[in-house]
Amino acid sequence: MNRRSAGDRREIDYAALFVVALFAIMLIGIMVLSAMGGGLFDSITENRSDNMNRRGALSYTASKIVANDETGALEVEHGENGDVLVIHDPSGAKPFQTRIWLEDGYLMESITSQQAEGISSEPQRIAKTDLFQVTIGDGIAQITTEDGVRRIHLHAKEGSS
Repeated sequence: MNRRSAGDRREIDYAALFVVALFAIMLIGIMVLSAMGGGLFDSITENRSDNMNRRGALSYTASKIVANDETGALEVEHGENGDVLVIHDPSGAKPFQTRIWLEDGYLMESITSQQAEGISSEPQRIAKTDLFQVTIGDGIAQITTEDGVRRIHLHAKEGSS
């Protein structure tokens, strides 16, 4: 970078300095773009995950209703904390209930038995959602979550709301 001239004075090689400065600017630019790209990727991944969770709450509840569409198997309890979908064992062999409700921003599920020695599961988080409403009547089950509303035609035509 420094050259010696005929009079023993040092001269700065501006061309080499320019190349080093240009390299540093390009390196900093690449690092900034990489950081921005990583942040964008994290944001897209988080949004996708949240969207899948919201759709999961609606789809999970709908599939539970469809799978247990038998006379007397579905019931909705309306309480202070919102709706609770109660699914009774359709076979009657082992009287148990599956309960699905909203708690602290999560769709929760637990299985309990009506027998003294029966099973009882700890509530499990199913999906993140801030809205959960269920109604059953006139042969239609209607589920409402953040993702929308789904109406299911019940073949058993019976349920209590």
